[in-house]
Amino acid sequence: MSRAFRLGLAWLRTSRGSVPIYCVGALAGLTAYYIYNDQRIATRRRQLIAERKQLGDVAPYRFASLNIGGRFVNPFDSWRDKTLWDFVRWLCTRTPGNGLPHDPLELEEALPLARPHFALLNALSRPDNVRQPANDSDPEYAGYADATALDPQSTVTATWLGQSTCFVQMDGLNILTDPIFKRRTVFSWLGPERLRPVPCTLDELPRPDIVLVSHNHFDHLDSDVVRALGNSVTWFVPLGLRDWFARQGVYRVRELDWWQETEFTSEADRTFRIVSLPTQHWSGRNGLDSNSSLWASFLVQGSQSSVFHCGDTGYCPVFEQIGKKYGPVSLAILPIGSYEPRWYMCHQHIDPDDAVRIHQDLQAKRSIGVHWGTFMMSDEHYLAPPRDLAAACAKYGLPLDHFVAPQFGKTHVYSS
Repeated sequence: MSRAFRLGLAWLRTSRGSVPIYCVGALAGLTAYYIYNDQRIATRRRQLIAERKQLGDVAPYRFASLNIGGRFVNPFDSWRDKTLWDFVRWLCTRTPGNGLPHDPLELEEALPLARPHFALLNALSRPDNVRQPANDSDPEYAGYADATALDPQSTVTATWLGQSTCFVQMDGLNILTDPIFKRRTVFSWLGPERLRPVPCTLDELPRPDIVLVSHNHFDHLDSDVVRALGNSVTWFVPLGLRDWFARQGVYRVRELDWWQETEFTSEADRTFRIVSLPTQHWSGRNGLDSNSSLWASFLVQGSQSSVFHCGDTGYCPVFEQIGKKYGPVSLAILPIGSYEPRWYMCHQHIDPDDAVRIHQDLQAKRSIGVHWGTFMMSDEHYLAPPRDLAAACAKYGLPLDHFVAPQFGKTHVYSS
């Protein structure tokens, strides 16, 4: 980069131009550097993918993380980097509105909120994790089994709170995924706004033991939640994110590479295996840190059950490898939204058809579809994801109750 600036400044000195011309020259030098660097990384990426192919489908090496010149890149043939022109083309051809109704009551009816089953969540948590008492007589859960009748070791609960944020319990462990509780993605005044409020506050939930962060995009990592939970939980994050957490004053962080495994022992003296696994996506929070940290999915394995948290991804063959190595999975949390137009989104976001394929690749017993109906950041109709999911289940012969698009806030109970 310094050479590009020196060349730009040398041209400016000889041009004897005005201040605006100096600025144009510096910008031209910086742009030339970025274009050259992107091409260099893309060329090297293709070379490394070709070398890995010669080894065949050997996990984890062929799909190990790949860092070139300080930037992580996707080691998949199915990935394609988007250009500025792609982005401009998408903006110019966007479908406005996403079919959202103008009447707030119609939106409330289409996307109803439920209150989480706090009585059950508290009962399956350690007493020191319970932060607020619960009402046992919630009519929403009248047909649910009493917590005393459930085996904590074989019971998994999942409560979707919007986007990719889920509160999950397994074997006495409380898990929070990709937390965001803000009204907008970036700041209170900036970024897409939630279609519906969060079903509950962070303080109403039992305290998590661990938090899984798939990547650092604003709609998956809420800095307010990071500061609120701080060092009271253990954070599992992909490579390159530890320093960001340290700047927030949070140090109880485990940074993992793809295919890396670690153990976590809860305060109830139960041991879980946490595995960081590949996805096809990208990272960045400010435009200057693109792909400086990795992106990942996570698998949590207990004594009798396992939970897979995907985060964001495009479809790629790595999920079949994950299923062969770690399947079957008790519960998979898979994204089903933000997928139109396909020419622009397919490399970074799966659609419901892809999600069902991943469900099958993972040999998942049950899956829930998330990352839809929360923030509108793509072009599909706001109710298209659950409709397309039902069509995809029918296409692949999957029973509808094996892969559901849950209601905001409703607690689902599964037995392994």
